[in-house]
Amino acid sequence: MPDNAKNLYESLKSARPDLSNVQYGVIALGDRTYAETFCNGGKRFDAILSELGARRIGEIMLHDASAGTMPEEIAVQWAGEWIFAVRKEAKLAA
Repeated sequence: MPDNAKNLYESLKSARPDLSNVQYGVIALGDRTYAETFCNGGKRFDAILSELGARRIGEIMLHDASAGTMPEEIAVQWAGEWIFAVRKEAKLAA
């Protein structure tokens, strides 16, 4: 877990809020040369959010720092698709 996300993650684990009205997406950053922990922070957030009742929209974006691509460039495309999915979900719920 990245240092700047530890407090939020630990707070979710200990407070265990009801997140059944929350929808979310995950962008996870990692390096495949560390296979055992690749994108582990994002994967752990996905697990706790789901456990607390939140619903993920779309797939997790897993960015590999060793691939030579810029995460910002990959994330822009992913975010556009994610926003489209969120809007689609909103229309179906209306």
